[in-house]
Amino acid sequence: MQNQWVFSTQGSWDTTTLFNNGEEIFASRLFLQFRQARNWLGSDKGGEMEAIIRSDDSGEEVGIFPGSIEIQVPNHSVLIQNRDPHFAFEETKIWYQEIEVTPTVAEFSIEVDSDQNVVQAYISLFQGKGLGSTESETFTIL
Repeated sequence: MQNQWVFSTQGSWDTTTLFNNGEEIFASRLFLQFRQARNWLGSDKGGEMEAIIRSDDSGEEVGIFPGSIEIQVPNHSVLIQNRDPHFAFEETKIWYQEIEVTPTVAEFSIEVDSDQNVVQAYISLFQGKGLGSTESETFTIL
């Protein structure tokens, strides 16, 4: 069975929930970092991703993928899927505000750690403008 994680918050700890396959999961940490390298024209040059949940029950870190994680916060939604059983980086797909942005994502990061009182998330989208001119825009999600 593949994981189907849903993380949602309205901005406070008491409105924050995490579900996997419809069952609420109590976790002290959610960490996901996706980095995709780009050349000067914006072409994909590979990348790396780490994605874990630290369980409240055992303190053990559990991988999120294969499967998906949906992040629902005020004014932002992100869906990340990697259904490959070997967690191949190139099989990762990302949607931001319900638009697939996989070809333009330079970086996505979310870290929610109740023990350290850390809550942060952002996405950086790359847009090549041709011959030496590139732009990226970063959106703060949390």
